[in-house]
Amino acid sequence: MRNTLILGLILIPLLAYSQFDNLKVSILTGPSFGRIGTDNNKISSKGINLGYKLHIQGEYLLNDRFSITIGLGLSLSQGGSLVFDQGGHLWSESKLSISKPDSLPNGVKLGYNINYLEFPIGFKMRTNSFGKFRFYAQMPEFSTGIRTKAKGSIAGIDVKSSKEQIKKEIQFLNLSWALGLGTEYSVSEKLDLIFGVRFFQSITDITDDSGRYFDNSKENSKGILNSLDLRFGVLF
Repeated sequence: MRNTLILGLILIPLLAYSQFDNLKVSILTGPSFGRIGTDNNKISSKGINLGYKLHIQGEYLLNDRFSITIGLGLSLSQGGSLVFDQGGHLWSESKLSISKPDSLPNGVKLGYNINYLEFPIGFKMRTNSFGKFRFYAQMPEFSTGIRTKAKGSIAGIDVKSSKEQIKKEIQFLNLSWALGLGTEYSVSEKLDLIFGVRFFQSITDITDDSGRYFDNSKENSKGILNSLDLRFGVLF
């Protein structure tokens, strides 16, 4: 509710500014299909998170074909699952509800469900019009995400749990990059419909890396968040 209110307060002035010829505002929403990967070959990615994203984006038009974009967005239920060949005290910063949180078994699957408040900035290119259609590429795009919520699940031999509070296992800030492709359909002189797809990937490690394996070695893998986003929206 708080995040939605923030988006609403920012949307009002953006819509007002969109009345200027060189400023445009778009509202983009749609599902995302996310997963977590790592740089450790003893940790494997498992499963896809179905998430949701809502972005408000302002565009400063450099000319008819090129613009600079800046926005604010919510990314909900981002993440995926990781399977650890070696167990241990993997979520050491969180107070887990299970009986032996410091002895997660070998082969345990840890699920991540993370919400972010995001601040993207990028560059957008458009083609000439083809009837009522124009095609666009938005690249590069860079984003700073603030972790607002994180819950986890645990599944392994003799252990199963869900809705664990794991905010301390996730870095507060997430730096990422993205690229998008799509089309804009002109409804009127001041209104376009947007249909697109966007690939998103974190640059920095999203995990805290404070856990330990059974042999007391540190769990210091780099957690990489990926998602494929479907984007539907309107451009004012």
